[in-house]
Amino acid sequence: MVPRDTVHSLILLTVYLKLCQAWSVNNFLMTGPKIHTSHKSDSYLFYDQTVYRDNNGQFPIGIFCVAFYTGRETRSPLEMTKGDQIYTSICEIVIDSLLQAYLIYSSSVAAGAQSGIEECKHQFAWDRWNCPERALQLSTHSGLRSANREAAFVHAISSAGVMYTLTRNCSLGDFDNCGCDDSRNGQLGGHGWLWGGCSDNVGFGETISKQFVDALETGQDARAAMNLHNNEAGRKAVKGTMKQTCKCHGVSGSCTTQTCWLQLPEFREVGNYLKEKYHKALKVDLLKGAGNSAASRGAIAETFSAISKKELVHLEDSPDYCLENKTLGLQGTEGRECIKKGKHLSKWEKRSCKRLCGDCGLAVGERRAQMMSSCNCKFHWCCAVKCEQCRKTITKYFCVKKDKKSRNESASKRKGARPARRQ
Repeated sequence: MVPRDTVHSLILLTVYLKLCQAWSVNNFLMTGPKIHTSHKSDSYLFYDQTVYRDNNGQFPIGIFCVAFYTGRETRSPLEMTKGDQIYTSICEIVIDSLLQAYLIYSSSVAAGAQSGIEECKHQFAWDRWNCPERALQLSTHSGLRSANREAAFVHAISSAGVMYTLTRNCSLGDFDNCGCDDSRNGQLGGHGWLWGGCSDNVGFGETISKQFVDALETGQDARAAMNLHNNEAGRKAVKGTMKQTCKCHGVSGSCTTQTCWLQLPEFREVGNYLKEKYHKALKVDLLKGAGNSAASRGAIAETFSAISKKELVHLEDSPDYCLENKTLGLQGTEGRECIKKGKHLSKWEKRSCKRLCGDCGLAVGERRAQMMSSCNCKFHWCCAVKCEQCRKTITKYFCVKKDKKSRNESASKRKGARPARRQ
């Protein structure tokens, strides 16, 4: 049993961190649903359902209880009023519920954020920008944060990962308050089929992920609006890639009618979908310096509301990822590995040496290495497989600086390729 004082301290510390600290994908484990100052009814989290009212207005009771406990600590027990004692009883229940909800979902949120990181690295493994750790900072507090199309993808894939994992864990029975989405069961879905079965509950995943992920945005400027838009695009990607599965019903195996339900796809499909959206991302042009004034917020909201929630958006152009830029934390492509030949290569792998090396003014260098691998394996009765260890030479390719001769030849080719000036 955790001591109650420890529970209260943990809640207060968590709220303080959520309100004051900059966040990244890597510390999602520490995040929780933000306690908003405006009430929004919700069927999953206790403290968003109950509102505390006094003469000054109304507040979610969760934030009232946190404020009450903070203030109570500054007074001695003799100064406690009868009202304080009543509030203590109420808030003990509320804060325990806060902690319970936080602990139930936080591990799934952390796992979902991690799946987003891994998918980002997979999708950009052979691009000049390869989803480096520095890019995974989701907070808008840091002045170094960019608002380019890569940042848009990071927000979308992270949001999608959290929603996907919460939905999947709901289907696996990890949460007591979540089950199949049977809201449409029995309704006609199309010609010859009805909704039925056990659809994955994306509504649950969407609601909880929104409370966790969108809570990281505390500003009301254009960058915060961009991040929230891309978070939503990530959630739309999960819903948009759901797969319809059907089962036939009829006499003697005939398919007179079908019942159908929706299931999550492989997360790779969500990643592929968002990578296509990344290439088509829309640049939003706003007046430089648009801030938090009422007029600016109105203009920002109007601009973003006109853009489909399925599309990724960005405010800035991307830098040249070929070049090292220590200020922006960019490593450049020198030293990056590429693939020159092999079987079953993707289109990105086939183009990797050209994109990473050739198009960035670098040459492709070879490095040979020896590796040991199992070979000449034979089955021996009974029941073992014995292999020999064979030495194999492998060749890897990397982007390297061109030597002086190569640079001169390259410059001559570029010069010769220039069109003649018009007379």
